[in-house]
Amino acid sequence: MANEVYTRSNQALFFARMAIDAWADAAGSDAVNAVSLVRYHREHALFHLYRGVLAVVHEVADRYRWPLMDVRTVEQVLTAQVAERFPGPELAELTELAQAGDSWLGRLLEGWRQLHMPPKPEESKPQDSSLIASSAVKSDRQWDLEDAREAHAALAERLSCYREGMLEW
Repeated sequence: MANEVYTRSNQALFFARMAIDAWADAAGSDAVNAVSLVRYHREHALFHLYRGVLAVVHEVADRYRWPLMDVRTVEQVLTAQVAERFPGPELAELTELAQAGDSWLGRLLEGWRQLHMPPKPEESKPQDSSLIASSAVKSDRQWDLEDAREAHAALAERLSCYREGMLEW
């Protein structure tokens, strides 16, 4: 592949698609290690989608010649202050999506944050004595396969729109 900024975006989307497909296969598997495979492919898809968002930010920054090529995390750049400093429709849209917790990007970033959190020990006794099994109720929403599929499709669509807008006719 050429050593161009856009190749990282393409690679991230390709590897994310492979991880999502493998995740779906593992989720439908009866194998003994299916639970471990599901978790592995979930984290693998999350990694490549996060990397894809960062690559899109780098691609947009390269197009506008903004000094954002050294940014190493999405959270560093998708803030209101950075969007004001570097005005552009692409960065503004990504910032708005990142700040909306119910958007595909907001859920992806929350899944990424949860991935880096230390594991929480499960409580062995119920908090409410009227509950039979309090561990059956999970408070944190997990990033799931549908979230991954939606994020992949939305990221591919955004990237396609951004690239079309960057073409000189």
